[in-house]
Amino acid sequence: MPTRIDTPEYWIDEFRPTSQELELLYGHVLETMRPVEVDELAKLLVRRRVDEAVSAREARARADGTPYQPRDRYEKGQRLLFPALGGVEGVVQGVREGNNPAYGKYDVLEVNIGSDTREFAAGIEWDHQLTQVEAELDPDELTAAFAPVVAPQLATILDADKEWLLFGNRYVLRALLPKINKGHRNLAEAIVMLAGEPLPPEQILEELDLDSSIPVETRALALSLALAEDSRFRNVGAHESPLWTLKPTN
Repeated sequence: MPTRIDTPEYWIDEFRPTSQELELLYGHVLETMRPVEVDELAKLLVRRRVDEAVSAREARARADGTPYQPRDRYEKGQRLLFPALGGVEGVVQGVREGNNPAYGKYDVLEVNIGSDTREFAAGIEWDHQLTQVEAELDPDELTAAFAPVVAPQLATILDADKEWLLFGNRYVLRALLPKINKGHRNLAEAIVMLAGEPLPPEQILEELDLDSSIPVETRALALSLALAEDSRFRNVGAHESPLWTLKPTN
């Protein structure tokens, strides 16, 4: 039986982002055009997966049939839904008494599912995972609880993808970064020299001719990446909040 989505085991052992879910993250950053921390991307993944689970439950509730629970008893001709089998429907074709004394008194259902006939226990009294009533899923609560669990796995995936770039603690799509040319770097050198003190990239940007339609966070990240590769500059701030100064000349 699949692990319940509201358990740590599901997110630790079973969860793997699908290609569609990764495309969701790509589209989110492409739309906002801003660098983003992996924790925020993890929240988007968890929320999407939980929302899909909620939608699936609602669809099953609207369907014409009774959700199968091993603790309940059923009659011939009754239509059942099987959530653990992806919500497929089946019709009870026969009911007989179970013959395993270790489990006490219970029934065995013969159920037609498509062209197959399968058997299921009913009226069982022993503890069984399927006898637990599905808990209500709170998307906000589950997102807050399990996004930190998903974040390390997601970071590993993004690190291996050449379309994504990590700088400090934020990811951005390489395609969104404006080009910082030699002229921009030369002007940045003059700006820092005249200031006489380390400057954040946002302040340097005020004098650079870059596309203002690109969010300042993304322009600042592009500038910091370019300055980090230029031997004239040194970052004396934090990796996440750089402050750029010039290296001493001999």
